[in-house]
Amino acid sequence: METPMIPSQPATAVSEVVDEPHRWRLSFRRIAPLYLLILPTLLFLLIFIYYPAISGFFTSFTFWTVKGSTWIGWENYEKILADKRLIASASNLLQLTLFNVVVVITMPLLAAALIFHLPHKRVQYWLRVVFVFPMIVPMVVTIMVWRWMYSLDGGINIMLNLIGLSEWTRAWLGDRDVVLYALMFTNFPWIAGLNFLIYLAGLQNIPQELLDAAVVDGASSIRRFFKVELPLIRGQMRLLVLLTVIYWLRSFELPLIMTDGGPGWSSMVPGLRMYHTISRDFNLGYGSAIGMVLFAFVLVVTLIQLRLTRSGEEAI
Repeated sequence: METPMIPSQPATAVSEVVDEPHRWRLSFRRIAPLYLLILPTLLFLLIFIYYPAISGFFTSFTFWTVKGSTWIGWENYEKILADKRLIASASNLLQLTLFNVVVVITMPLLAAALIFHLPHKRVQYWLRVVFVFPMIVPMVVTIMVWRWMYSLDGGINIMLNLIGLSEWTRAWLGDRDVVLYALMFTNFPWIAGLNFLIYLAGLQNIPQELLDAAVVDGASSIRRFFKVELPLIRGQMRLLVLLTVIYWLRSFELPLIMTDGGPGWSSMVPGLRMYHTISRDFNLGYGSAIGMVLFAFVLVVTLIQLRLTRSGEEAI
């Protein structure tokens, strides 16, 4: 009686199965030191970013003094609803944010499109340098220059006097009716180097075949921009809109240096109100509550933007 033959696996396959765990361990031993390189960064993030944020959340439910803190529950958040200065600052923030969203989707995009369509590469290069070079100047320096421009003896009033419009001169940062518009027009013509580069990179990433096909079809430069180029850089536009909204929701450098929120509350923003509450009133609990509300708004805006971006990609 013949013994049935049992099919055997190839020796190479058996060795691969046997050696797979051993191979994985060897691979992990090789790359483990690389993970140690990011350990200092991780520790700094935990200590200086995440721990203060979590601590601020719990502090927002306390009445804090230098002697200690007392748990008061939701009182700080209830106080926000009755804070007239904070409510007025929210209106200012909304106006500044909407204005800068309009700016970020127009001016740097216009500059990038004009330079992208220049026929001479060398001219393109030098114009890119001109727009990017101001990025090396610290933001504080730029704001201080504009603060001088808006002063009584500053550049704007000097130019108005020279062209015979002396009746238009004023203390631009001391007038309640115009101070917010003065903040909006800071950094005119609003072509930030980073925004300009993001748009230009998006335009340069468009396949040349699509642009050539539009030219063959007889599309004019303007029609080609709106029908071909603009739809293909919607991702860059969404990114810059999101970054702009987040920046203005959380920052207060411009009104702090230019006006310190004045005159009165006419240029106050929530971030600056939070800063004054902590640094001047020494009310860390209430300041932390304002910070948590701002964080919640930034989180909601980010989630909405990500949702809209995902929906747009699925539609495509």
